Amino acid sequence: MREIHADVARWLEEGRRVALAQVTKTWGSSPRAAGAVMAVSDDGRIAGSVSGGCIESSVICSALECIEQSGGRMERFIASTARAHEVGLSCGGSIEVLVSPLDAGLFRAEERLIARDSEYVRVSVVESGQAPADDFGDAATSAAPEGSAAGGGAASAEEPKRAGAFELEADAGHRASSSEVGVAFLIAYADDAEAALGLSTAADIDADGTPAAAPGTHLVDVPGDEPVCAIVPDGCAWPDGLVSAVAREVAEMPLTQDTGHVHRDGIDWFFSRCHAKPQLICIGGVHIAIHLAAIAHTLGYRTVVIDPRGVFATSERFAGVDELVHDWPQRAFDRIPVSAQTAVCALTHDPKIDVPALARALDSRAFYIGSLGRVTTQLSRYRQLSELGYPDESIARIFGPIGLDLKGRDPAEIALAIMAEITAVRHGGKFKMATMLESARSVMGQDPAAVAPLSTPACGRV
Repeated sequence: MREIHADVARWLEEGRRVALAQVTKTWGSSPRAAGAVMAVSDDGRIAGSVSGGCIESSVICSALECIEQSGGRMERFIASTARAHEVGLSCGGSIEVLVSPLDAGLFRAEERLIARDSEYVRVSVVESGQAPADDFGDAATSAAPEGSAAGGGAASAEEPKRAGAFELEADAGHRASSSEVGVAFLIAYADDAEAALGLSTAADIDADGTPAAAPGTHLVDVPGDEPVCAIVPDGCAWPDGLVSAVAREVAEMPLTQDTGHVHRDGIDWFFSRCHAKPQLICIGGVHIAIHLAAIAHTLGYRTVVIDPRGVFATSERFAGVDELVHDWPQRAFDRIPVSAQTAVCALTHDPKIDVPALARALDSRAFYIGSLGRVTTQLSRYRQLSELGYPDESIARIFGPIGLDLKGRDPAEIALAIMAEITAVRHGGKFKMATMLESARSVMGQDPAAVAPLSTPACGRV
C-alpha cells in the first residue's frame, strides 16, 4: 500500500470511490507475488499492478463492478502456457486476486500509519462459508489451445477472458461475490493504532476517560504479550471477538512471513504485512561504521550514527548518513524511534557507550542487536547486562561477536560481514551465527549448547 497510497489519497480527496485489488495467491510463474496491490478509481484511473499487464484489464472491469455493486469478489485467472511464451515468460502461471471496494475510513487510518512509518498488517476476508481451494482443479490447469473453439473466433460466455497477449480463464466455480468478501481490518502496535485514529492526545479523551471514537473506525484490543490493536471499520459484520482472535493469530506469525492465510470459523482471511523502512543505528562513529552505514544506505536503510565524542561522528566522515547524534545512547534513544525494522550495532569497544546502548536496544523491538568484540568482550558485556537485571533469555537476542564469519579483517570487510548477518536475520536466513550468551558461556567453560534456543525477534511481532 505504501507505493499507491498517495494516488488513493488524492482520489478520495476528489470525492472518487476506489476499489482495491490484492494478489492473494499464485501458482507457477507469476510476475507479481502475493501481496501486490492495484487501486482503481471509479473514473478508471489505476495505481500499482497485480501482474505484468496480462490481467489488469479484466481486474479493472471487476473493480469498477465492485464499486457499483458495493461488494467484493474473488477472481482466479489461468494463463495459457503458449501465450505466456509469446510475451516472454518461460511458463504459465495462475493468479488469485481479491477485488473489493476500499473503505475510506480504514484507509485514512492506514494513511496515518504509513505517514508514521509504522509496522502494520492489512487483513481481508477472502472467502466466507466454504473451505478455501488449494488449487484450480484438473479442469482448470490450462486455457484452451490455439485454434480450438475456445482459442479463436468470436468470444462466447464459455471462452476464456482475453487481456493483452495472455489468454485467461476466470474460474467461475471459485468466484465469490458478497458484501462480506474483501472486508478488511488493520493490525498495529497499540501506540501506533491510537495515533492513527487520533486517540493519543489529551484532547481526544472524553470526560470519563474513554478515548473519543475516530470517525468510521474503532479499536479492538488483541490480548497477548505485546500491546497490539486491530483497527476495524464501524459496521463490520464480524464480531470483535473473532477479529481479535484472527489478529492474534496473525500477530504471532514470523515477521519474515509477509503474506499468508488464516482460517477461522469457516472464513479464509488473507494478511499482507506492510513493513516500516528498515533502520540501522550504529553506536560509535568508528571506521567500521563508515562502511557499514554506506552499505546499509545502498540497501535502503535509514542510517543513524550515535556517538557522544564529536570528533568521531562528523558530517565529513559520515556524509551520506541520515542522522548524526552527538549524545550518549541512553539519551539519544529517548528521541530516536526503534521499531521491529531497526538493527542496532554497538561498535565502540567502550563499555561506557556500548553497554547503555545494548540495554536500551534490549528494551526495544529491534529485530537485530549486535555487539563488536571477541568472546572475552562478550563475556564482559554479558556480566554488565546481567548486573543491570537483564535475564539470559533477553541477552540471547544479542549477536556477538557481531557479523558472519567471512574471515575478513579490514573495516570494510567487517562491515560487509555485519550487514550480511543483519540481512540473514531480517529474512530468516540459516547461517552459523554466535550470540553473546553462547560466547560468554563458552569462555566460562559451560556448554554453549545449554543456551536456551534464541527466540527470534521475527516472531510475535506485527
